[in-house]
Amino acid sequence: MKLKSVALVVACLPLATTAAADGLSHLPLLSDIAPAAVAISPHVPQMGAHWAEPANLPLGPIYCVIDGRVVCVEYMFLASEFAAATDWTGITPGMQTPPITQIDMEFKPDGAGPFQEPLYQLHLYFAESEVLAAH
Repeated sequence: MKLKSVALVVACLPLATTAAADGLSHLPLLSDIAPAAVAISPHVPQMGAHWAEPANLPLGPIYCVIDGRVVCVEYMFLASEFAAATDWTGITPGMQTPPITQIDMEFKPDGAGPFQEPLYQLHLYFAESEVLAAH
């Protein structure tokens, strides 16, 4: 029985590799959803380059892009606005989103990019962690 299990795993390896390599093709192209977006950061491992329409900053949406595909949408919330009890309602992703695979919220005490004050970053991911790890 062990030999059959090993053979099955080995037979499936090419399928798993193909699925991981193709793990971005179902995601929307940045050029289709935000043609006016500009690059605001270089490639960040497991997220890609960050793009946004300048009028939407700092809140976002900020698009994380790998190979032209949007792998996540990010929002930045200034800590000073949290302290002031700001409400954020009706936030839109700027696109029809694929299924969300993971949500991360991180505190950045030194800010990020041109926003050099403490802030929180919220990332809504559409690609699997294994796929992102390859980028």
